[in-house]
Amino acid sequence: MIEWVYKAAFESKAFDELVIATDDNRISEAVKAFGGEVMMTSDAHESGTDRLIEVIQKHSQFDFYFNLQGDEPLMDPDLLRQMVKKILTLPQGSILTPVHRANQQDLKDPNVVKVVFDGQNRACYFSRAPIPFQRGSSSAPDEIYKHIGLYGFSKSVLEKIQHIPPHPVEQMERLEQLRWLLNGLPIYVYETGYQSLGVDTLEQARQVEKLLEKRISTSGGRK
Repeated sequence: MIEWVYKAAFESKAFDELVIATDDNRISEAVKAFGGEVMMTSDAHESGTDRLIEVIQKHSQFDFYFNLQGDEPLMDPDLLRQMVKKILTLPQGSILTPVHRANQQDLKDPNVVKVVFDGQNRACYFSRAPIPFQRGSSSAPDEIYKHIGLYGFSKSVLEKIQHIPPHPVEQMERLEQLRWLLNGLPIYVYETGYQSLGVDTLEQARQVEKLLEKRISTSGGRK
């Protein structure tokens, strides 16, 4: 699975350097086997961003960093290219993350994070609850969006994040991006047609395997 994510990032040709950060020796050995660069990090990190902050202490030469989740084997290289182009146009100290239009099933699923943003595409709030609340309606309008767990950061904002303690609301929702948002850091959203499908359960793993098999067969057996 991690190799598929790495290949998507590599094929995008959007990044100067790719580093897989992990605290698991099994992942480290798998990455070395397919030729990727790996960095062992602390096992005390509570989030991917905490792990990324450790990485930039050794790879501090860049102005922007992207955090790709290792459980997104269907990641679209084109989305990565678009995100890199977009973050270069944002104000200094910004965070960028993609969103996708949600459906009724997404609205009711607490594992699908919903987001509300303003007219300048700045996030107002993220929640596992159905937001905005639809009083007197049972259908999901066009204004309902779900969040995709991919982030772009300027180096300066990561340097601020590492000194911000957890926020009580972040801990209630179990969403690290609320720590940044509720401490005044701007999070810009980028609407994409990419449908995220992370792997958190065995059922999802089987679903993704079928989709990857189909992708391989339609590409003439190329992996």
